[in-house]
Amino acid sequence: MTNQIKIPVLMYHALVEKRTAQLNRVHITVELFKQQMEWLAAKGYQAVTIDDMLKNFTAKKTTQKYCVITFDDGYLSLYKYALPLLKQYEFAATLYLSTAAVGENDFKNLPGLNPKTLPLNDKPLSWDEIKEMSNNGWAIESHSVSHADNSQLSATQLVHEITESKKIIEQQLQKPVLHYAFPFGKYNAASLKIIKDAGYKTAATVHAGLCTSKNNLYRLPRLEMNADDSVSSFIKKIETGFISPKEKLRSSARNILFSNPKVKDLSKRIFKKGIN
Repeated sequence: MTNQIKIPVLMYHALVEKRTAQLNRVHITVELFKQQMEWLAAKGYQAVTIDDMLKNFTAKKTTQKYCVITFDDGYLSLYKYALPLLKQYEFAATLYLSTAAVGENDFKNLPGLNPKTLPLNDKPLSWDEIKEMSNNGWAIESHSVSHADNSQLSATQLVHEITESKKIIEQQLQKPVLHYAFPFGKYNAASLKIIKDAGYKTAATVHAGLCTSKNNLYRLPRLEMNADDSVSSFIKKIETGFISPKEKLRSSARNILFSNPKVKDLSKRIFKKGIN
């Protein structure tokens, strides 16, 4: 009997040379990122794309340690810092791209992002930079058009955010876009249906946990890497999928409650209105 394959999917955002007080904790220093990649390489991990992860589940390979390195939004710092470092280790990566900001001087076209918490000296990637990343082993996937909260949009808005971003990336790169990441990790039954109808094979959340072949492919867990991570917490996330037993318990309860998206949506409406 073979052991079930468990693969950590790491979630990053921007990389900065030095953190400042206003920065959202998801933007980590280049040095911290470098230390984490060095640890993965030293421990024999092979970084693969989401597509390759799914193939490994199907093939039931257990001899190699795999991880998936993902980045959200589309920051120039990824081209500047992450691209050369990952190339050094022959690590593949996945960029979940919000298309409205590409080529702009700032992130104003992604109104859901708070500019006060973004890196001061960063900006969106250009299509030329994204194409170079794609040619160097990066899978460029969709993170919607404008990074809007998918759980708060109308059906028409959802179709635009989910399908237009896919179309734009495919036109620019001439490669299929088959994977999606929910902005802010927010989703509902309507967004899940539209994602499936649009032809995506997976959708990534911000739920903790390791990926296995038993996961719902449209609610894949990811491990948030942030400025609070120590070496020990990073290792714990990679090896177990959770920062603590309490987080694991919360995750298990959430997975049971949200296994049916319609139940998830109903529970949110009830708690929002309050129970008399």
